[in-house]
Amino acid sequence: MKRILHALVSAFRELFRRWGALLILLVLYLAMLGAIYLFFVTREATIGQLILSLLLALAAPVLFLIIQTMTARYNDGNPRARALLGDSLRDFWKLLVVSLPLILIAVLAIYLFRKVETVAPATAVRDAARALPAPPRPAAPKPQTASWQSVAVTTVEYLLFCLVLPLAAIHLWIGTAREGLKQTFKRSPRIIARAFAPQSVLTYAIGFVVFAVVPYFLVVTKTPASSAWLDAGLLVVRLLLAAVFSLVGWVVTMGALERLRDASGAASAAQPSEGTSHVPAEA
Repeated sequence: MKRILHALVSAFRELFRRWGALLILLVLYLAMLGAIYLFFVTREATIGQLILSLLLALAAPVLFLIIQTMTARYNDGNPRARALLGDSLRDFWKLLVVSLPLILIAVLAIYLFRKVETVAPATAVRDAARALPAPPRPAAPKPQTASWQSVAVTTVEYLLFCLVLPLAAIHLWIGTAREGLKQTFKRSPRIIARAFAPQSVLTYAIGFVVFAVVPYFLVVTKTPASSAWLDAGLLVVRLLLAAVFSLVGWVVTMGALERLRDASGAASAAQPSEGTSHVPAEA
């Protein structure tokens, strides 16, 4: 826990020390959110709107990958934010390539979960229709109980999309941004195994509270207000705070995982030398 908290605090200080990189990340993040919003509100009625929708659909993932590349490299000691942005614009496509297996797993999982969700209700309805009793006397309604199958499927779904795939992607992105695409593919089994080490999972869980749970409650919680203008102003403030928390929490979490990864690699590299230092030299 001390190492995890130290890594989180160090990543937080480094991010705010590089205020130029933080400002660029914030602009890119707001641009990505704007592209996603415009994509959903743009009507596809004319050729121009179709082209705009296509450009927005391409811009959002590109901006996302540029943000991830900058996030994985802001700890490298590069003092210039412009150089960091330039390197990220040049190499963001590598993160897409290394993410393709995870994207395929996500698509396959969505298909399988949809199949389970469509089959399970139909089976339940058929079973309930067969076992329909005679109309009983009016009685107090009994609480509905969820079946263990639906609970298990929902649990696996949340673990896969909120923990397993994001954590594996983070470590693959860090490896690609730091060591290159070829080296990451070679070491991908070791990288993914290290991603689910207890220290890594706990760091991600702490960061998840900041970049996911806190923004969620900021968005859905309604602040009581005496006027419509005050209510609208408070909504804007909550949305801005949610955006800041999600961006800063995500960047700090990736930075902490990167620092723990470097510390673990340095410790494993130093172990053989420490073990042979106690062996007496031959005469």
